[in-house]
Amino acid sequence: MVNDERFLVSGWEDDLHDIDPSRNPEEGTEKMFLKAAEDGELKTITDLVKINPALIQAIDKDGYTPLHRACYGNHLDIVKFLLENGADISAKTAMQWEPLHSCCHWNNKECAIALIQWGADINSESEGGQTPLHLCAAHGADYDMAQILLMHPYIKPNKISNTNDTPKDIAQRSSKFYNIFDIADPLLDISNLDLLA
Repeated sequence: MVNDERFLVSGWEDDLHDIDPSRNPEEGTEKMFLKAAEDGELKTITDLVKINPALIQAIDKDGYTPLHRACYGNHLDIVKFLLENGADISAKTAMQWEPLHSCCHWNNKECAIALIQWGADINSESEGGQTPLHLCAAHGADYDMAQILLMHPYIKPNKISNTNDTPKDIAQRSSKFYNIFDIADPLLDISNLDLLA
């Protein structure tokens, strides 16, 4: 037998270049849970919650929770399941988006309605001072989504973002439905009740 080093390499030897010694064993489960929320895999979600209920509060590197991901994926069944099992409806991403921002950015009406029914802050501001209504306006202002938001009794339709825009300003630049913002008369804003006195 030849004593050649090429023949002594084992396939089982440690390859230190591909090992992450700081890897958290829970990280794989959290990633799986977040992905399942995004992809609408309710069975995976329910099975994993039975094993580890804390997964409801998992977050990714950008601060998105399973609820954010289910909202932007428009998975109403998962949104309801997560809310019923203690998901934080006010959880904020690194950019200060709440789950309702995710719904409005992608015009996911059913999930937005569910969040509003559960008490989501309709006027929550992102890092840029944008409310869910600003995001709805910026992304085509789906007529139904805009109507849902504008008809909420506590909406502040004239809120100004950090770029000095109201949702209507944005809608006039980016949507054929900008005229729906006309129903947002400043006198209808509940915070302006003193103007009626």
